[in-house]
Amino acid sequence: MKSIARIIVKLSGWNVEGRFGPELRNCIIIVSPHTSQWDFIFGVLARTIYGIKAKYLIKNSFFKPGIAWFFHLTGGIAVDRSKKNELTDRLKAMLSRGEELKIAFTPEGTRTRVDRWRTGFYWTAIDTGLPIVAHYIDYKTKTVGQFDPFTPTGNWEEDKKHFEKLYANVTACHPKDFNKEF
Repeated sequence: MKSIARIIVKLSGWNVEGRFGPELRNCIIIVSPHTSQWDFIFGVLARTIYGIKAKYLIKNSFFKPGIAWFFHLTGGIAVDRSKKNELTDRLKAMLSRGEELKIAFTPEGTRTRVDRWRTGFYWTAIDTGLPIVAHYIDYKTKTVGQFDPFTPTGNWEEDKKHFEKLYANVTACHPKDFNKEF
């Protein structure tokens, strides 16, 4: 599968940069910008090239008969955003059992422009003690890549400046839909 993903990426004119070493056995992954359905495709291709089995959160409304199998197969975890869930407790239980845990969040939460990022990824990292590995999908350079792992301090107002700086020069598929101020 890794070879097929590399061929698809190369034929599309894109690059995947970065790697997941053993030091990143467990981490929170964020992927941004998220302004196009193509972001999902490039994200899955990058994950395959990295050779990781990261799961991702997706609205439960996508899990419809006839297509739900696809999201389960690709690592999707259905989330009902209208109510509080026990996601952090489930992740902590996985970690305590010694399971490898890589879970991807799209902090924008939708492909349309948002006023601010959802911070669930951040508080999940705080609660689990995991580093955050920020990924980008840059349509200007046709690159999917990652930034250095970041250990959050618990002060979102200060730490969000770190993420704003990381994504300042990243170009979304639909730039008007990507709010670079979190």
